[in-house]
Amino acid sequence: MNIRDITTRIKWKEGASAATKKRAIQRIQTMANAIEIQFPEVRFCNQIKLKHMKFLTEAWFDNEGLAPTTMGDYTRSMRLMIKALDKDRHWFGHLGLIQDRTRGGRQVVSRVTKTRSRNRR
Repeated sequence: MNIRDITTRIKWKEGASAATKKRAIQRIQTMANAIEIQFPEVRFCNQIKLKHMKFLTEAWFDNEGLAPTTMGDYTRSMRLMIKALDKDRHWFGHLGLIQDRTRGGRQVVSRVTKTRSRNRR
């Protein structure tokens, strides 16, 4: 699956290393490919729905035998992917991805732009 629409909306902080960017994009690509293999009718990233993300969290993570830290890395990339698809308000609650800001966590090195077409000439 081509994830160019997702990756173009991700903006990285200046301090983000190339390895961090590459790993996050590779994880997003891996998840998109897993969705495309399980659901062949999904050929483009704008066709991804909540049920596809639930498949990743409920079945794919377990079937791949991922370590807990690796699952955390994939979960962070999934959050980034969902934000880039502009579905975070609706899907985070269903997927249990709402973060408690008082607990802390890793420093965020990326953000997602809302639209690319604004102020374009």
